[in-house]
Amino acid sequence: MRRLIMLLCLLPIWVYGDCQTRQQPDSPRVAAVLPKPRTNSPKPAPQRYFNNTASMQAFYERVETLAEDNPEVLKAIEFISNPFLTEEEEPALRHYTAQVRTATQVLKDTITNVHNARYIDTLFQLNFDSSTVELYYPMYTKRFLLSFADIKSPNLPLKNGIKVGCTRQELLQKLQGYKLFIKENRNVVEVCDVEQNLWLRFNLAKGRVSSIQYEGYVD
Repeated sequence: MRRLIMLLCLLPIWVYGDCQTRQQPDSPRVAAVLPKPRTNSPKPAPQRYFNNTASMQAFYERVETLAEDNPEVLKAIEFISNPFLTEEEEPALRHYTAQVRTATQVLKDTITNVHNARYIDTLFQLNFDSSTVELYYPMYTKRFLLSFADIKSPNLPLKNGIKVGCTRQELLQKLQGYKLFIKENRNVVEVCDVEQNLWLRFNLAKGRVSSIQYEGYVD
């Protein structure tokens, strides 16, 4: 009986001690927050550069024997031989200056003809708006030949409407009207004839033509 009474007296202590050892924290558990997976936005596809070399080679192989009489070939040669003056306009100095829509300065210099030292030829330079057009005037033909141009101003457009400031899309659209070789690289579009003697280069900045270079063939 005495043992039973002692057990009953000790029971509250055991219960109290058990509660102390099993006490739960006051603050509730917070579930771990996992970082959200990164969603990488798809990269834009690289710009495809225009290049019609293969189709132009195939075209000129088909018309090789009749190229001189093919109207599309003649149209291309007429354009790139002189992209500033129309076929009806005589290649005279006054016609070049008339195409420039601002004041021009004309400089000239003499050079010896490479084929005949007795001939003294003349080089004319038309300068305007940080741009230059160079004309070669041989003594034996007395005709102005376009040899070089560096155009940085919209005041001298090409005869098909291409000019400094036009968009890349407009440039390519108008160039494709001719059977010329067109190759585009980053920020430049190069155009040449089948013989690769006559060149036009269009430099691009922010999707627009920033300057135009021309290289002619003068013999």
